[in-house]
Amino acid sequence: MDTSRKAYHEQVAESLIAQLKQGTAPWQKPWQPSDPLLSFPHNPTTQKRYRGINALYLMSKGYTDPRWLTYKQAAAMGAQVRKGTKSTWIQYWKFTDERIKQDDKGNPMHDGNGKPLKEIVKLERPRVFYASVFNAEQIDNLPELVIDPPAWDPIERAEQILQASNAAIEHGEYDRAFYRPHTDRIHLPHRHQFEMPDRYYATALHELGHWTGHESRLNRDLAHPFGSEGYAKEELRAEIASMLLGSNLGIGHDPGQHAAYVASWIKALEEDPLEIFRAAADAEKIQDYVLAFTRQQELQSQEAIKMDEIRQDIATYTASLTPDLATVAQQNHQQLQKLIEHLPVPQQNALYLVADALKFYRYLSIDNLEFEHVSQNKLGFTIPVDWNGRVQIQGNVIEVNENDDGKNHVVAAKELGIDPEFWGMYAQCSDQTWVWMADFDGEQHAIDAAEKLSLIETMAERSEYEKAVKLARIHELRISNDPRSTIDEKSEAKDRRKHAEALAMQNDADFNKRRQNMETGQTIDAHQKQHQNTGKESDHTSHTSRQYLAVPYSEKDQAKAVGARWDKVAKAWYVGENADIRALQRWLPENVPVQQNPAIDVQAEFAAILRDNGCIVEGSHPVMDGLSHRIKVEGDRPGEKSGFYVVHLDGHPAGYFNNHRTKIEIRWKAKGYTLTEAQKAAFAAQVAIKQQERKTEQQAQHARVAQAIEDLLVIALPANGDHPYLQDKNARPGSLKVVPQSSAGLPQDSIIKICNDRQEVKSVREQHTDSLVFVAGDLLLPIYDADGNIWSAQTIQPNGTKLFVAGSQKEGHFHVVGGNNQDSVGLTALDRTKAIIIAEGYSTADTVSQAINGPVVAAFDSGNLIPVAKLLHEKYPNKPIVIAGDDDQHRVALNGKNTGREKAQEAARLVNGIAVFPVFAANEQVSQKLSDFNDLANKSVLGVEAVKRQVGAATKKVIQQNTIQKHPTRTQSESQNRHQAGTKAKTQKQALV
Repeated sequence: MDTSRKAYHEQVAESLIAQLKQGTAPWQKPWQPSDPLLSFPHNPTTQKRYRGINALYLMSKGYTDPRWLTYKQAAAMGAQVRKGTKSTWIQYWKFTDERIKQDDKGNPMHDGNGKPLKEIVKLERPRVFYASVFNAEQIDNLPELVIDPPAWDPIERAEQILQASNAAIEHGEYDRAFYRPHTDRIHLPHRHQFEMPDRYYATALHELGHWTGHESRLNRDLAHPFGSEGYAKEELRAEIASMLLGSNLGIGHDPGQHAAYVASWIKALEEDPLEIFRAAADAEKIQDYVLAFTRQQELQSQEAIKMDEIRQDIATYTASLTPDLATVAQQNHQQLQKLIEHLPVPQQNALYLVADALKFYRYLSIDNLEFEHVSQNKLGFTIPVDWNGRVQIQGNVIEVNENDDGKNHVVAAKELGIDPEFWGMYAQCSDQTWVWMADFDGEQHAIDAAEKLSLIETMAERSEYEKAVKLARIHELRISNDPRSTIDEKSEAKDRRKHAEALAMQNDADFNKRRQNMETGQTIDAHQKQHQNTGKESDHTSHTSRQYLAVPYSEKDQAKAVGARWDKVAKAWYVGENADIRALQRWLPENVPVQQNPAIDVQAEFAAILRDNGCIVEGSHPVMDGLSHRIKVEGDRPGEKSGFYVVHLDGHPAGYFNNHRTKIEIRWKAKGYTLTEAQKAAFAAQVAIKQQERKTEQQAQHARVAQAIEDLLVIALPANGDHPYLQDKNARPGSLKVVPQSSAGLPQDSIIKICNDRQEVKSVREQHTDSLVFVAGDLLLPIYDADGNIWSAQTIQPNGTKLFVAGSQKEGHFHVVGGNNQDSVGLTALDRTKAIIIAEGYSTADTVSQAINGPVVAAFDSGNLIPVAKLLHEKYPNKPIVIAGDDDQHRVALNGKNTGREKAQEAARLVNGIAVFPVFAANEQVSQKLSDFNDLANKSVLGVEAVKRQVGAATKKVIQQNTIQKHPTRTQSESQNRHQAGTKAKTQKQALV
């Protein structure tokens, strides 16, 4: 659009003002019922009419053909815009956006069938778009205009609207038509006083337009005296709405009664050009409100047709079943009818319609928005699309939090030990979280609603045997909740449910797996239901259940006073152990007003910077917590992260980025965006919560992988010394195992896949992205924690390549080499040794073990030396520790660092131990790139005896030091006693003085 011209709203207003002065504005023209112009401007490609100001502007252009379309749309129809013709600009606004839902990591969310989940997001700042359109009279080769007559009687339809509105209409009291707001009544002359019936209904609908402005309806400002500017503005809205309704219903439009307002309309538009935009928008709202009365009748007719289709589908489906299954289906239908027969027919139909939509969503073709629309329309609340069928109810109260400016908060009544004021109903989603759906005044109303949802879920069930079980469960629950039920009735309901379950187990092999998810509604505290990781948990993981808070800096003292505590790692406040949770309610993230996506989204802005400079932005990136983060960049190999960034949100958000692969370095500041204290606090809480969620997810993944590895080790055979890696390193097989030739013996739901050779691995991983892929014949090195629990494994290929199992937890875990092979992990051998020796890799640990004839811990790499040393020092505080480190001298020339030596020395220092490194013969180490004790034993002229001498001497030294510290000599004790006595005497003397 040419921005050098006047603003769009000014152009439109000037055009309509000129027509108002000439009496040719669209709503000033009288239209007869047969007038072709009753067909409003519309787009023949989309079959939608133009609305609001666009409709008025296009009508004002004076064309008789109501079709308007863009240049491309005309070309797509085989038509051609005539050369030299001038287009007309239209404007449309976007207030919401349909998007694919994303999880906390920014990944698209999908339902159980793999379909993307959609959501409607309200835009904080509506977006305006412009389009250039041409009238059909400006286009050649368009099909001839065909205007179909209405499929209804216009007079009959208008009468239906008046009747359905229940508006109070008085006839004959006055010889004019008007609406009186304070009595909420419409006054009209008698019908016979109008020339034609359509004139009567056109007038009545005009007054009905005013009637919609009442405070109980669309709530427009109607309190203006006749002849005032406010009165004229309301007349403008009603007049445009009359034109819209006249066109839609086919009854025409008569503007003759409102010529007196023209001067006021002109004055209003000249003073405020946007007034015509507001008037057109309000007129559309008036029309939508009025036409909704006819749509109710249409919907009832459509519902009746749909119910006939559902009944026919049920009959056809039952007829297609085998005799035995058809009998079960018929019994289910009869049982269902008994369970819903007490409901009014409209409510019964609503259950069928929602269940039908749920069935189509789960198994066929409709998307989540359509299903949510049906549930909202028929039930009055929205069922989440990832609902797993479980419903819970909870008694709640409204509590006023004086620490939060008197705001109201919903709290579970049982948390306060008081009776509920109302009852909330919650649906459980596939991720085990609970979502609020509706509130009810009484418990029984909530129970009834929960039962309806259970019925809907049952009606959508495809397995007739499982449907029978669910119906029996609903019946049993209803009987048990009814205080009038007898013992015999309860026993009969229980027997019926057990019989249905027995039939299902007999005829459905997978029924038992699904059985636990078939519970119906109960009265519980839904807010306290959290997804829990039932797998293993490492003893050295913590803080996974903290409840984080969004506390602005200026309010930190208030929060701290009622029990909030600061998490130094997450850099966020959380609910302390003895905190007053009610006083902290105001800072819970869900109670902090959530803004829509900000006009300038600082996180999205920085993410765009990363993408533009070669980063692969996925998962939780960018993490904006003031800490440094590594990120993948284009060209990185698996496991590499050549990107580095850090972002600070203090004051004006800013950050730093470096792509080490391309050498691009950027110092970034957000564009005109400064976070308030509240926003920074909320953001910090969100980051902490996401970190906590990621940690919980990671722990669940670790437990899942650990269990799979444990299953694999059960069926894997012990290794022997013939493996090429063991031969090359002169290492013993110890407690190593070998990946078996097949997965026979693993659980059916195992995530492990075994390939015959390495050529298969890529294709198997692509087909089974969530599986762990192994190659038959590779060595398996189990990895344990200090209590003997399996957490990971290392595979060793014949060429010596070592890989850790993806998704497992290696940090702080190890393998004991040379312990008692009858012991599961060799930890018993550590119990008996005087000193603990830790090396990096398996072969090095085995070499040292052979040399000293004792157990040695393999930590696998230099990065794991420190956590393993600290963990074993904590388990064995009285045992000294020796780190048999690698000395990577040949790497110093390459990158200036000797990582193996540095990490070993740091680990020894932290546990008050000793680090020992291999000493080679002259000119051996650098020239042959030798680094560890395995190299010393196998590649040095000094051989294994050197290992025995060097490690043995270090071990003897550390044991002696440890003994001296625990049992000082007599001389040391006397010296220490004299020092203490002297100090005591000096203290007494100073006290006397």
